[in-house]
Amino acid sequence: MKKTLLSLSLISLCSSTIASELYNGRLSGMSGAGYATSEYSDGVLLNPSLGAAHGKDDDFAFVFNVGALGSDKDKLIDSMDDLVDYTDYLSDLDIQDLDPSIADTLKGHLQKVDDKTVHALVGSSLVVAVPTETISIALVAKATGTVGVHTTVDSGDYTLIDNAVANNSPFDPEDLQSSVTGRGALVKDIGISFAKAIVDNENEKILVGVTPKRVTVKTIIYTATVSSFDENDIDSDTFTKESSATSLDAGVTYIKGDLHYALAISDVISKDFKTITTEKFELKPKTTAAVGYTKDWLTAEASLDLNATPAFGLSGDTKMLRAGVDLHPISFLHIRAGLARDMEDTLENTYSVGLGFFNVLDLSVFTGSHETAGAALGLGVRF
Repeated sequence: MKKTLLSLSLISLCSSTIASELYNGRLSGMSGAGYATSEYSDGVLLNPSLGAAHGKDDDFAFVFNVGALGSDKDKLIDSMDDLVDYTDYLSDLDIQDLDPSIADTLKGHLQKVDDKTVHALVGSSLVVAVPTETISIALVAKATGTVGVHTTVDSGDYTLIDNAVANNSPFDPEDLQSSVTGRGALVKDIGISFAKAIVDNENEKILVGVTPKRVTVKTIIYTATVSSFDENDIDSDTFTKESSATSLDAGVTYIKGDLHYALAISDVISKDFKTITTEKFELKPKTTAAVGYTKDWLTAEASLDLNATPAFGLSGDTKMLRAGVDLHPISFLHIRAGLARDMEDTLENTYSVGLGFFNVLDLSVFTGSHETAGAALGLGVRF
């Protein structure tokens, strides 16, 4: 069962974790802070105006990133694994008379999974950027996904077990009605970013940018009893719905000396997407403000989402506060650290560290309370 639960938690990645988390080898090292201080090849993912944040010697960039985060605060994966292993064991025994000790063990396994959750978030991106003084252009493709798994124990299962003991009647684990429900969405964007410095002098810079894009959303709502769970059914047309729409990201960045200020809006055009039920997946605009500092070997930034957005599959909204630092004492090495807090308390608080080597390879890991852990990898060429 551990394998099947993980399959459900990572189905969105296999199909390409929404909470609007974009896992990136560089940005994740600062816990996602990078709306004001990132450079053109990665910052354009968060703030289209940063496509114009390039140096005189920057001509081209090709960058790929992938990452994931999982949280199992209720230790549901292990508990469900134990439950299903035990029901499989009972099925193999073909029990005619349910022993009270076996019944107590089975009820104990059910109690451990009752009303528990596990969730996963995934992200990947590809950027091909060509910065110029006239206008900077970048092909931006990204996928972000979330999925949450929730278990519900049917009270009738306890009655079924007790009656089998009291009446010495045959017991079939296939009759258990306790269920597993997975809800999630995969959001894929592909667009062309345009950015330009409308003010560029020794004292200040003003960068503006937009990314018109095509958005494809695939929603998943899967429910099955413990006995009928089949990982091969999760991604079938029976449980998924896919549709597309046109949207836009926009941003502006103001640089005054060593200080950077930014305002970015993702998914400017609000849109509802259908699921296999009457429930809707809402893609709503998210506005983020950021302030940062860059000087010599130090970059620091803090960013805050100004509004909460729905996190489909996670039973709540998210509104992120992020802060991070990037130290680069020598040209070929970056050392990063950061923290992220969800002001809506839907996601766990996380802390990150990261390393960057030779402007080519970036690695980040992050952790948080309640069995929360993740990692991100970035590979790129920039010249």
